[in-house]
Formats: sequence, structure tokens, C-alpha cells
Amino acid sequence: MKYQVELQIRAESDSNRIYLWLRSRSETGAGSWFSSLLRRLKKLESDAPNCPRAKEADRFADDLRETYFKTRYGKRYRLVFTILGTQVRVLRIRAPGQRLLRDGGL
Repeated sequence: MKYQVELQIRAESDSNRIYLWLRSRSETGAGSWFSSLLRRLKKLESDAPNCPRAKEADRFADDLRETYFKTRYGKRYRLVFTILGTQVRVLRIRAPGQRLLRDGGL
């Protein structure tokens, strides 16, 4: 089954914040990060149900799932999402070292 992947407002904000932070250090690095993000979002169209539950899923009512993508230097970023019918809603993008989500964090 093919899913429609959508970034929710907070995930878009996360994406913009991370991209701008990376770009302030390296335009090439920011572009590479964004390409990695897009590749992972594309892959979610087909493999979302195979992704594990998010570590903090028990704290929230929704069935939260997670997946990771890496930069070329191995930094891992985490996508937190939920599946509703044929939609994958990416709720947050978490950078390395960020804490687990808490109440109000979605």
C-alpha cells in the first residue's frame, strides 16, 4: 500500500530550524541533510507500517511510530509520526541529542 506522507506544522518548523542551523555552518551540509530527509520521507510512502513504535508512544493516545535517517557523517535524526488510514503524518523531526517528547510536545 502506498501512503501519503505529510509534514505537520511542528515538523515543518523543526525542519526549518534544523536546516537554518546547519546552513549557518555549512550550506553543503544543510543541502545534504535536506536531501536525506526527502529520501526518508519518500521511503515512508511504502514502509511506514514496518517502523517501530516510538520510545515515548505510551505517553500519548496516538500510535506513535519512529524512523531514523542519517547525514553522510552519520548523525541520526528521528522522525516521529502516526498513521491514519492512508496518511502518514510526520509530527516532529528530532535532532541528535534531543530528549524524548513530553506532553504538549506534539
